[in-house]
Amino acid sequence: MKDTPLAPSLPTGPETDDARGARLDWWCDARFGMFLHWGLYSLLGRGEWVMACEGIRPGEYERLADRFVPGPDAPRRWAALARQAGMRYVVLTTKHHDGFCLFDSALTAYCAPKRAAGRDLVLEFVEAVRAAGLRVGLYYSLMDWHHPDTAKAATEEAARRRLVDYTHGQLRELLTNYGPIDILWYDSPSPLDARGWEADRMNDMALALQPHIVLNDRNGLPGDFTTFERQIPQGANGRPWEACMTTNESWGYREADDWWKSPKELVGQLVTCVRNGGNYLLNVGPRADGSVPAFSR
Repeated sequence: MKDTPLAPSLPTGPETDDARGARLDWWCDARFGMFLHWGLYSLLGRGEWVMACEGIRPGEYERLADRFVPGPDAPRRWAALARQAGMRYVVLTTKHHDGFCLFDSALTAYCAPKRAAGRDLVLEFVEAVRAAGLRVGLYYSLMDWHHPDTAKAATEEAARRRLVDYTHGQLRELLTNYGPIDILWYDSPSPLDARGWEADRMNDMALALQPHIVLNDRNGLPGDFTTFERQIPQGANGRPWEACMTTNESWGYREADDWWKSPKELVGQLVTCVRNGGNYLLNVGPRADGSVPAFSR
């Protein structure tokens, strides 16, 4: 698969309303998806913000990559669980704020294939989700606590240029190395705004490489749909929208969590989202080995 990247299909002009509607049609009809927060933080079991919340230095945190060796069947189990629940798409954190990449990147050695896992975990995810007949979504955090230029990018142009080139380069890898991708789910644009990230160019590249992709609004631009985190709106001014929700109190695996939403509450949230015209993206935080906590199943 990696030897046959998609050829760019460059836009020929502004997208028409009809063309955009056709591109979004499946997504607006899907209504229900699975969100997966999974990475090095899953080893510690204290949530996806553990590096920042506990002040773990990048060099110390990076050593977790030498212990992160997931089981080989996890993506197939996730896909089966999603299908059983009636979900239509699955979104995986390919790189969270800690900067560790689950995919094979030529731009860094801080990625799963070059550390203990020794495998492209995004490739395994994409293949499993496609085989289950579900749509594929890739989450990518623009914020990166591991990249040395993050702290300087807002004030030093050379640092901004390096960080932007790195980020655009990794997005290009994600959108060329895995066949058709249905959703690109940006997150956390800090420390730059849309202009600093060159977000117009970012979105143009995404649509050139994946003409049928759907983009969210978290790179500083409106994108194709509005994202609501842990809240369900009455509507979103006529725009397509999605509410992303947790099953407990965290996104990444938290071993000490003892409060979980009941099935009745989760079904109620799904019904409310659909009734209000939006999508419901329900999160699962697998353990480091890829297994799903019992209360999330």
